[in-house]
Amino acid sequence: MLGSTEQNVNLSKTPVKGIKIDLLKAVLSVAGLLFGIFGMIGLSIHSAYAGADSPEAYVRYENNGSFVAITVYWDDTGGGSSISWANDVTVSGTALNWQTGLTLRGQGTAAASATLSNGEKYKNYYFKLTKGGKSSIIRAFPVDFDASAGPRYQNDYAHGNYQPGTAMCAACHVTHAGLKAYLLTQATYYELCLFCHGTAATQSKYDVQSGKVKTADGWKDSLAGPIGTDYGTSKHNVDDRSNVDTTVYGSAPGKILTFTCLSCHKAHGGTNDNYRLLRDVIYPSNDKFIATTVSYTAYAVVKDQTVGEEVYMVSGNTEFCTACHLDYDDGNAKERGGTYSMYYRHPVTVGSKVYSVYSTSPPKNLYPKPGDKLPLQASASSESIGADKRTAVVCSTCHYAHGTYKQFNVGYPRPGSTREWVTNQKMLRLDNYAVCESCHKK
Repeated sequence: MLGSTEQNVNLSKTPVKGIKIDLLKAVLSVAGLLFGIFGMIGLSIHSAYAGADSPEAYVRYENNGSFVAITVYWDDTGGGSSISWANDVTVSGTALNWQTGLTLRGQGTAAASATLSNGEKYKNYYFKLTKGGKSSIIRAFPVDFDASAGPRYQNDYAHGNYQPGTAMCAACHVTHAGLKAYLLTQATYYELCLFCHGTAATQSKYDVQSGKVKTADGWKDSLAGPIGTDYGTSKHNVDDRSNVDTTVYGSAPGKILTFTCLSCHKAHGGTNDNYRLLRDVIYPSNDKFIATTVSYTAYAVVKDQTVGEEVYMVSGNTEFCTACHLDYDDGNAKERGGTYSMYYRHPVTVGSKVYSVYSTSPPKNLYPKPGDKLPLQASASSESIGADKRTAVVCSTCHYAHGTYKQFNVGYPRPGSTREWVTNQKMLRLDNYAVCESCHKK
């Protein structure tokens, strides 16, 4: 075992009436969510649904390498308890598929336990514990940890897990005075999103306008950069009024597309949402363009509050970006490629063995050894190597997703062209072209 963590959960103080416990809505009708960070070697996250006098339990995670063993502990003195489990549901309202097959220990004792040995990281699991006619449901969310890593915060769903009687819908919708379709309270998606995610807002820890995230140690730079006009030198323009004249994957020729926050993000959460509510289908089908489906894995972690969040883009980063920027994953550094074949393009989704990356301190121009990460994606020195797959060059290796503060010190015309001057950073992560120097030391 590389590491483990545990946390107690008191399930007996939350009375709930009139809800069938074997339906998804019962799980999502949680009277209270318990999220815990425990110790310096891992993270335990789970929530509970329970009636009065329901059995109490706690959850412990143990890292088995590729999987996480999820163990539920409870007092089974006198016996008579049963436990089953279910994983994420893909269709809202579908009943949970409760399953047995857990490894049981200590039944009839004060230290009874049930273990699911092959839990996947970053996925919701539900455990239904029944004793004496009373039931509790525990939601577990195992994440990545090892013996050298600090606590990692959950990728929970920002816009989901509402109770049936929620008033949260009114944060975005109004019944009789909508300013935009879908009864939205603001005239544009941009204004609606900034109501919570703007510089003046206090409803979210993510200020996407100025590119900040609030941590226990104050505001830190965001992983995605700033989206607001006043806060960066280049950015994705998502103010709903911006037309994009570009070749979007699957689009009909000559079409002008409107780019918004919802081009990349979904508004509503659910039990299976991607990191940061990123869409798995970019640009839904209509008369302008054809949808393309992408698949990826990503999550954010916070081990050091003085630094802020770090993103772990495990897979699908390039596929997500090339849903619109389709030319950039067709190129090759050695050959001309892409739709506009006159251009050479830096390859993406390739292993770092193609390039020289740092493996010592100070960084040197070396070929990587197993476990090395690309310089721009390297984490604090305390992070264990091999925790993710960031040794491949992807779009976010060099570029921010939203925008950048970084500057160019000079402007000059592109070779053979007088039409455009390089005056901003093209959403690059470092000033000038320092992103190149990060890997290609001179």
